[in-house]
Amino acid sequence: MLRLFRKKSGLDAAEVDDYEKRIRYTQVIQLIESSELSNLVGLIMAIIWVSLLWGDLPQLVLSAWLALMMFLFLSCAMVQHLGLYKKDTPFLSAEIARRWYLLVVIFIAMGWGIASTLMFPYEQLEQIILAFILVGVSASGMSYSNVIWVYLAYVSFVLVPLGARLFYIGGEIYYSLSAMTVFLLGAVILAAYRINKSSTDAMRLSLKNKDLIKSLTDTSEDMEKLNKSLTSEIERVKKMETELKKARDNAEKMSRTKGEFLANMSHEIRTPMNGVIGTLQLLEDTTLTESQHEYINVAYKSADALLSILNDILDLSKIEAGKLKFESIPFDLREIVNDVVVLHALKAEQAGIYLRSEIDERVPVHVIGDPTRMRQVLVNLISNAMKFTDEGGITVRVKLKLRDEKEVLIRVEVEDTGIGIPTNKHQKLFMAFSQADGSTTRKHGGTGLGLAIVRQLVELMHGNLGIDSEVGRGSKFWFVIPLGIAQEKQAAPALPEKPDQPVELKGKILLVEDNPINQMVAKKMLQKLGLAPELAENGKQAIERLQAEKFDLVLMDCQMPEMDGFEATRAWRELERQSDQHMPIIAMTANVMEGDRERCLDSGMDDYLGKPVRQAELASILQRWIKSGRQ
Repeated sequence: MLRLFRKKSGLDAAEVDDYEKRIRYTQVIQLIESSELSNLVGLIMAIIWVSLLWGDLPQLVLSAWLALMMFLFLSCAMVQHLGLYKKDTPFLSAEIARRWYLLVVIFIAMGWGIASTLMFPYEQLEQIILAFILVGVSASGMSYSNVIWVYLAYVSFVLVPLGARLFYIGGEIYYSLSAMTVFLLGAVILAAYRINKSSTDAMRLSLKNKDLIKSLTDTSEDMEKLNKSLTSEIERVKKMETELKKARDNAEKMSRTKGEFLANMSHEIRTPMNGVIGTLQLLEDTTLTESQHEYINVAYKSADALLSILNDILDLSKIEAGKLKFESIPFDLREIVNDVVVLHALKAEQAGIYLRSEIDERVPVHVIGDPTRMRQVLVNLISNAMKFTDEGGITVRVKLKLRDEKEVLIRVEVEDTGIGIPTNKHQKLFMAFSQADGSTTRKHGGTGLGLAIVRQLVELMHGNLGIDSEVGRGSKFWFVIPLGIAQEKQAAPALPEKPDQPVELKGKILLVEDNPINQMVAKKMLQKLGLAPELAENGKQAIERLQAEKFDLVLMDCQMPEMDGFEATRAWRELERQSDQHMPIIAMTANVMEGDRERCLDSGMDDYLGKPVRQAELASILQRWIKSGRQ
């Protein structure tokens, strides 16, 4: 190979030898300068390994081994950081320092070989950890491949004892691990050889080019430096783009995983909650003592509180995922404020405090925005104020700040006479899962989600939220929000009239539900409405019953074994195409995440009822669809 190089290049023996020396010198320098991270990784791995085995092997042996390894690593560090490999000193020449560095690398590898031979652990988990450490050490030593014989010795001393030890233990698994270690050794040696060959060829060409461009001017050298700098910057930008793309993909994946987790958790919590609340509704209609009524009331409140927390978490998740949708429709702001105040009036009266509203007469009757989210913001702010107000009361004020032909700027205040909040705690209030008092001795509980949801809802409606409060002097939560002005021809949509509660319904109902508790609750509720439901435990049974008998309506759960509610509904609608009849199918499910209602309707269901099921809602929806089914 050397003769061929001489022949092709036209260089004499002296010139070739000079190039080979310069290449070897450069390779050694590159090895020393690029192996700092490898040495640091090796030192950390050694410390981790001794820490894992400290209680299992003789501590004297471990200490001596670690001391030796630390000495070797520190020797390398001294050669690197003091630059001993590049300059002569009165005590040590640069050539000796470079040779010592290469020798220390071999000693480090021998130290790892000793670890796998004399300090091999007994526990299988620790053996696997050691194997991983040794594989990692050999991989991190790739920077030593600048000097190929050093790297060959390094990985051989690290991996050969490990492979031999695994083979010595015996057994199918250890034989496989031993073979894998030998295969890894061969693979890294081959990879290192190829890298070294390419590096050597490139270095030889580089040295020739350097000799050829010695006559270039200082300006051309500066341009070359600038070009290298620009190339490095371009590579850095490309690397950053790749990392950003990877981070974005990971974030999207985490968001999807989080959404799936929340959907499953919501379903799993709402299913037993349906049994709890439904059973309480059934129990409430039985003959009870005053104490029993009180116990049921307490259980109701607890269940509603748990359901409220679950809804808050789901709302926060929707907001963070950007999946919360906002309407822009005409509505009566006064009516919403008064409804929310009336809703909380009884609770305020029971707490011995007042709750009142003051609405500026200049506020337009009808505005354009999202009435549901406006109501949600007011409910959260009033509920929060009531929690921290023991005497006095709460005042809800609606003021007009600005107005033009198409839009108004409304300021809404919820002021209480409660305990107040320290100034340094104000910003923390609007963070998810945070409270002004985070101690375990706090008087007032809660998840800390309500105000976080309020803040994000207000911001998504292009408004601002703030607080004015002092300890002992109450608090005033306020938000300023822009709303459109509804034209006179635009009437605020009237609330749909609730159908009259039927005294008794008649019809043949098929209840498709796999949970035994929810089966019992639904059957009792239907029986109280005068119905005698028949049961199917999954979609497959439901199709069989529908083919065998005629029903007036189906209450369909969505998640069931064998065949779920979506598949069963689509199958029945396919069968219905052969006739002109249409069977009303109502989803009765714990799937209440964004898009679940639409998914039910898209599958062919006629209506949707989320769990936990309230008896009044069940009666209302049954009356509507049983009537329509008979027309």
